[in-house]
Amino acid sequence: MSNSNISTASATTTAQVVSGRTRLVGIYFTETSTAAQLQFRSGGASGTVLLTLNSSAVATSQFIPISNMGILFDDGIHITFSTAGVPFVTVFFYGGKAT
Repeated sequence: MSNSNISTASATTTAQVVSGRTRLVGIYFTETSTAAQLQFRSGGASGTVLLTLNSSAVATSQFIPISNMGILFDDGIHITFSTAGVPFVTVFFYGGKAT
């Protein structure tokens, strides 16, 4: 991974954030005091869920690095989340293209 270019894509609502084959290597998100769940899918809104995170229901932010070359998404990264609990998400990836 040290020879790869890491890119970022952000979302403030449920959206396809990366197209094409890509590896998710980190996630940054802000939280409110409302509990929420984030789902990261390969293949669009009805695609396969490869990662699910639950927010802490505390107004804060989190950065989650994903080790061992990240998670491979064969068909882009789609994020589903409630903006009441998570108003902002940034993904760190390589391969693919930000949408």
